[in-house]
Amino acid sequence: MDISKIDYWATSGTSFLHRAAVVSKLLATAFVIAGVILAGDVAVLAGLYLMVMVTVRAARLPLVKVMLISLFPGLFAVLYAISQAGAGWTLPAVIIMKALTAASAMILLISTTPYTSVVGFMGRLMPRVVADGLFMTYRSFFILLELMDHFLKALKLRGGFQPHRLIRNARNVAAGVGMLFIRAFDKSQRLYDVMSIRGYSGRLAATRRLDGFGARDLPYLLAAFTFLTIAIYVRVYGQGARVMALTFVLAVYVIGMEAHRVWKRS
Repeated sequence: MDISKIDYWATSGTSFLHRAAVVSKLLATAFVIAGVILAGDVAVLAGLYLMVMVTVRAARLPLVKVMLISLFPGLFAVLYAISQAGAGWTLPAVIIMKALTAASAMILLISTTPYTSVVGFMGRLMPRVVADGLFMTYRSFFILLELMDHFLKALKLRGGFQPHRLIRNARNVAAGVGMLFIRAFDKSQRLYDVMSIRGYSGRLAATRRLDGFGARDLPYLLAAFTFLTIAIYVRVYGQGARVMALTFVLAVYVIGMEAHRVWKRS
């Protein structure tokens, strides 16, 4: 998985969700996560997951790639779900759907919101040194990712990976990871020295301005809040007419998002 693709989607996208305010996307994601936590019904979780996937499609993100990325935490959930299979299929299905829905919501957030915008906004709620550290971590991460990519290519070209030589391959990879750790420590020390020389005084990251809400903020935010309300209702009052409510909400949302996508494309 090319993690840098997620950053590219966030910075190059032009959909309504990319242009929405950071606070509205954070609120919508919080509503989805809260719905995942409170929901214990497969139908509610399936509807919530479909709503997130429809939003992914409306944001003009590669749907299949987002689904594949969300499968990574789902694989760990499967292991726990298998251990609960003795109680029937419902509980394992709930566990897997919770993992997939929460992961998809977080991927949607970071794929439509640049990392710097999220950290800049969260800088209002966290100490300045923590926000600065997150900014620098973002910068350093891609530098180290490139170094690791170069190391793997060099290892393959020089015969570091050989079939049926697992111990030797593991030893080569371990040596490369150790070298990467030393390079990372050296780069962090150099970066600190440069920042000190240039007068770093504990202020680096600018806080994100609170953008005004607009029509582009409402669809995903209202849909997430609606599903959270349904999850709370089902948890408190039982299943009731959940299928009818979910079908109606999903139908309205899918029609609205598809109409918007087609209208923007025309």
